[in-house]
Amino acid sequence: MTHDPLAAPAGPPADLPDLHHLPDLHNLRDVGGLRTDDGGRTRHGVLYRSGTVAFLDAAQAEVLVGSDGLGVRCRVDLRGPREVAEETSAALRERERRAEHVEIHAADVAWDFTASHRSDWVAAHYARYLDASGDRIVTVARLLADPANRPLLAHCSAGKDRTGVTVAVLLRAVGVVADDLVADYARTTQAIAGLREQLTRLPAYGDRIAAVPQEALGSTPETMWAFLSTLEERHGGARAYLLGHGLDGSELSALTEALVEPA
Repeated sequence: MTHDPLAAPAGPPADLPDLHHLPDLHNLRDVGGLRTDDGGRTRHGVLYRSGTVAFLDAAQAEVLVGSDGLGVRCRVDLRGPREVAEETSAALRERERRAEHVEIHAADVAWDFTASHRSDWVAAHYARYLDASGDRIVTVARLLADPANRPLLAHCSAGKDRTGVTVAVLLRAVGVVADDLVADYARTTQAIAGLREQLTRLPAYGDRIAAVPQEALGSTPETMWAFLSTLEERHGGARAYLLGHGLDGSELSALTEALVEPA
C-alpha cells in the first residue's frame, strides 16, 4: 500500500471539543485519525499530546478536564522533578482527576540547545531515551490501555522530544503508518513560536531558550525518520521494544483496542 506522507489525518467528529478553547496549552493535538497498516484509523478523543501545562488558568483547566470539555481523566507528565514542581498550573492541579509523573530521560546526557538544530544529534538523543526509559514508556502504555484513564494527555515542556518519542513508540506499536507518525511529529513546528515564548518564562529553561534561534527548536521529519530507523534496527520495532520492557501480549492488545478503530 502506498501512503501519501502529506495526507492530513481524518478530521474529528463534529461533537468533539474545540481545542482552540485552550490557547495557553501550546502544541496540543488529538492523535486521532492517523492511518494504520491494516487500514484502520486511530480513534479521536483517546490520546492527546501537548507542551507545558504551566500557564492554564481556571477556565482553561476546566476545558481540559471538565465533562463539557476534553474530559481528560489522566494527565501523564513526562518531565523531570524540578519541572513538575515549579511549572504546573495550580488551577489544573485543583481540578484534574489523576496526574502521573513518568519521567522520560536520557540517562546522564543533558539536552544541548546549541545542537538542537541538527537532526542527527536530536535523533541520537531520542535513541538515548529508548535506552534509559523503556520501563517508563511501558508505564504510559499501561495507563493508556486502562479505560479509566481515557482520554489521556501526555505532555512535557514543549511536547516535542520526550512526548514525541513516547507517542511515536505507542503509535507505531499499534500499527500507525510511519508516514502519518512522522507528519504528526512534524506538526510541532507550527507551534514553536508560542512554545518558545512560554519556555523563556519558565525557570528550568529561561535564558537557555532565549539564546536559541526559533528555527532550531523545530521538529523535522528527518529527525523522526532517523529515530524510527533506530527503533527498528536496535530494538526490532515498537512492539518488540514494549514487549521487551515488560508489556505483555494482552496489554498490547488492550492498547491497540484503545487507540485503533478497525477498518
